[in-house]
Amino acid sequence: MSGDDKEELTLKSFEELSFFDNLALFYLCNETPPQTLALAFLVGDKKVCGSMLGVMDSKRRAFVHELMAKQNDFPEEKKQAAVQGLLIIADGLISRNLIRKQGKFYFGTERG
Repeated sequence: MSGDDKEELTLKSFEELSFFDNLALFYLCNETPPQTLALAFLVGDKKVCGSMLGVMDSKRRAFVHELMAKQNDFPEEKKQAAVQGLLIIADGLISRNLIRKQGKFYFGTERG
């Protein structure tokens, strides 16, 4: 394997996050920096964004909304990079078994 080969991500698109249950979304939102969430939400599927915002506590949600307003004019490349970062973080949660895949759905696993 050469240095150019990227490890294959489990998730290919932001829209696949619609198959995450609330606990899986909660883990993902807590692991992802607010700036990354805000940028990704500016270009991501609105239904998925709404679900993710819905699992956040009110302070974090307000902060992400504030960042979205401030980052709205950022270049498209930065927004797309944030989406990729979000998918990489989700993959990390899957590899750490905090999120498990069952068919096309993803479920957060209860922490002990």
